[in-house]
Amino acid sequence: MATTAVDSSMNSVFKDLQTPTKAPTKELGKDEFLKLLTYQLKAQDPMKPQDGQQFASQLAQFSSLEQLSNINKALEAQSANFGILSQSMANANAPNYIGKSIKASADSITYDGAKSPQIGYELPSNAASVKIEIKNSAGTVVRTINASALDLQNGEHRLTWDGKADNGTAVASGQYSINVTAKDASGGTIDAKPFTYGVITAVRFKQEGTVAVVNGVEIPIGDIEDIAM
Repeated sequence: MATTAVDSSMNSVFKDLQTPTKAPTKELGKDEFLKLLTYQLKAQDPMKPQDGQQFASQLAQFSSLEQLSNINKALEAQSANFGILSQSMANANAPNYIGKSIKASADSITYDGAKSPQIGYELPSNAASVKIEIKNSAGTVVRTINASALDLQNGEHRLTWDGKADNGTAVASGQYSINVTAKDASGGTIDAKPFTYGVITAVRFKQEGTVAVVNGVEIPIGDIEDIAM
């Protein structure tokens, strides 16, 4: 008789756990654990009460579950607060970088019509060929530069664009994009990372994050790799 009562009660609780409003999970939370424990106490045979040692063990498990849950919440809150603090510190220090020379991961530059901009790229391995294409705002290639043999080795390479098109005429001032295509000896593509170099002239605090203005281009602070102090 007692066994039937226990089975019926346990089936009921499992049915309750399987039909909650939230999606089922593989983990047993503290609420579910407490519900099972409560049903167990209700369904036990008064003539054969739950073993005291086993019951104490279950209570200890519940206490541990509660403590771990609270610790996890505290760590999550601490992590969120640390992220906010780190961002605030970065924002506070950002204006100090104005006037500093930097290298940043970027695929665009601004040409003012006078000063030759510096561009660069990084190779993760030796290449057989490297082609740098400079495109105007319409996406048209205005200048193609084939890297020399010295600029095919793995590592960072820097070059200066004289502001001229392939036919030797000067291009108009404005913003230009950089496309670097690197190939290995078998014709396979090598992931070449383009860079831009310049001086930070302003820092802007935007909703999507803090950016530095370099050569007229907004560059996220996180994309800056080197700063000359």
